[in-house]
Amino acid sequence: MKSRLSILAISIFILSCESAESRFDRETGQTEILTKEGVDAVLDGLEKIDYKDLPAKYVNYSDPNGDFDAKLKSFEYFILKGDDVLKFVVGQSRIQDFIAGDEYKIENESDYEADHVQYWLVDRKMIYMIVEFINKLDKKGYDRYGFYVRESHRHPKLNTARGGASMSQHLYGKAADLVIEDINKDGKKNQKDKEIALEILEGIVGNKGGMGLYPGTMTIHIDCRGYAARWDSY
Repeated sequence: MKSRLSILAISIFILSCESAESRFDRETGQTEILTKEGVDAVLDGLEKIDYKDLPAKYVNYSDPNGDFDAKLKSFEYFILKGDDVLKFVVGQSRIQDFIAGDEYKIENESDYEADHVQYWLVDRKMIYMIVEFINKLDKKGYDRYGFYVRESHRHPKLNTARGGASMSQHLYGKAADLVIEDINKDGKKNQKDKEIALEILEGIVGNKGGMGLYPGTMTIHIDCRGYAARWDSY
């Protein structure tokens, strides 16, 4: 009897220490997203809202000066509730890796079960670029998860706080900053890994978007602006 109680106590302890991400993965059985169709299935399963229908509280918070009303009025946002953000959207990257790192995100992370609402702007063409990047890394024998998404969507208030360009593609959910790690699996993360990533991404982004090269760092910016752009400095 005592041994059974001990096993039960240990099981309860392990579950209590389990992260929200691990618990969500276990309960949903979600798998990595490696196709454009998989990306579409995730995004199409989310509720959507037009910019003009966003709550005034969020609009005033995210764009306090109203500078972007005209620029964002034609966009459609995704509505995220609670642990929606833990869903994989590309590879093993979760929606939460792409949403604005603001007070709304912090509030939601404090209690996923409270179903706090967040609003996410993203262009799926940018996500498709990451799908292709993952698959090309894998095909070439590199670590397909030898990078992570540091930041993607930034609403105007957050973009200003980050010192972003006034017309940054992050404002429109068209950009992501990728941090490169040990892509070539040699036990080190250095500029050799970044060179591999740059070569592959150049072939993917091409004249469809922009790339911030940021020499001396392990970061690469990609976006799907619709025409070619390249630059070095932040």
